[in-house]
Amino acid sequence: MSELWPYNLPIFRRAHRASSPDGRIVAEIEEAFELGMSNPTCGTLKLSMGLQLDRCNPSFIWSEDSRYLAVPRYFVRFGLFRRQRMVVIDTLERKAGASPEIAFYYQPESFSNGLLVVTKEPCFSAKSVTWRIPEELARFTSVALGVAAQPVAADGAARRR
Repeated sequence: MSELWPYNLPIFRRAHRASSPDGRIVAEIEEAFELGMSNPTCGTLKLSMGLQLDRCNPSFIWSEDSRYLAVPRYFVRFGLFRRQRMVVIDTLERKAGASPEIAFYYQPESFSNGLLVVTKEPCFSAKSVTWRIPEELARFTSVALGVAAQPVAADGAARRR
């Protein structure tokens, strides 16, 4: 039996793994946990190229040219309120930027022809939001990417625990 709405939405995934369209890079959140009872999930995004980013939702999506990866990332606003920004990782430049716009939740829908389309508040009053990438990246705030101690295996081989 499949989950009922809204728990069947990608923002509630327990894990997610996706290869870039050209097959060169793999992105994965191996384990994601609910932030609170019946809330969307959060985990550490790792890329096979050795980069990682914490506090991410496993609903990430690749651009059709394989250069960019878009992922919703949690942050704390005013030291109290948990919100999200969309983070776009440029795999060629090895840098990332967070959207100036915030939401309770973002859910990426598509990323083609330089247009990133996401649903803002998919569980409440859903609204479509778009960004032109790379043109609008100048408005995004720089985000520090970490180095994964154990990068994702690009070939799908079993990972050591």
